[in-house]
Amino acid sequence: MARAYLERHFNLSIFAHLGSRIIDLDRRRQVKVKRLSRGDLPDWIACASDLSSLTVAEAKGCHDVGGPAKALDRAWAQARRIDVTADGRKVTVKRVAIATRWGNASAGPSDALISVRDPIDEGDPIDPKDKDALFLGLLRLHIANLIKPLGHVELADSLLRLTHQPFARRLEDDLKRARTLLDEAPVREVDSVPAVGGLVGGIVTRTGPVTNADATPADQEVLARLNLRPVFVGVELDVIRAAVEAEPQLVRSRLVDKKTPDAFARPDRAGGWIIPLGEERHIKGST
Repeated sequence: MARAYLERHFNLSIFAHLGSRIIDLDRRRQVKVKRLSRGDLPDWIACASDLSSLTVAEAKGCHDVGGPAKALDRAWAQARRIDVTADGRKVTVKRVAIATRWGNASAGPSDALISVRDPIDEGDPIDPKDKDALFLGLLRLHIANLIKPLGHVELADSLLRLTHQPFARRLEDDLKRARTLLDEAPVREVDSVPAVGGLVGGIVTRTGPVTNADATPADQEVLARLNLRPVFVGVELDVIRAAVEAEPQLVRSRLVDKKTPDAFARPDRAGGWIIPLGEERHIKGST
């Protein structure tokens, strides 16, 4: 629910999970997430599809009868535990804390509530190249986190290495490796919907990703008939290539708002697509 709120009300579409790690967005340019205090880090750093609106966000749920105020305070404390820095300079971010309480028809609070705190935390002026590196690093992490569980482990790891590599010569080797892996990645297309284009991803069912087989159209129909709700989850090949090549303007042009081509395919405004499969829609290898 919190991520949907961020997508709808803050126009965010590119997300990187922080977990418990400090994240390099571009180690060579010293663009990174910096921990300010002990404790759990916020859930996400995120931005809009035009590579703007850098945001640090933390979401909490609660069941408090008195409302989500205490949960909001905890979320806010967590959202303040990091800065994003470029060459030692603090970057301007919007800090967002969200607390939600579900309504319950049978017991407990009946009213559903959402509470949000979202001020701008002003930073220092930074080099435009550092700013591009920051957003490209965020996009690389977003793509890597999405495609890795879909069977593209080596390609995902190569994207991560591009953010972690501090040495220029080794970065060139990592870039060549990422290009090779991307050229070798199986590219899929949606049957009869050319507007979607080539995608790198995989089929996901109610039981998890299908990563050890190439599901034919007939297989996809069987999965649908068995009520396993197969969907293809993927990222546009051109967006991944632009992220690999560090082309911010190309990323922005590729991530302009797209109209859904039919009632089946759903874009995520970050180059990703979710496409239900079955008798009326299949995913196939590109020709």
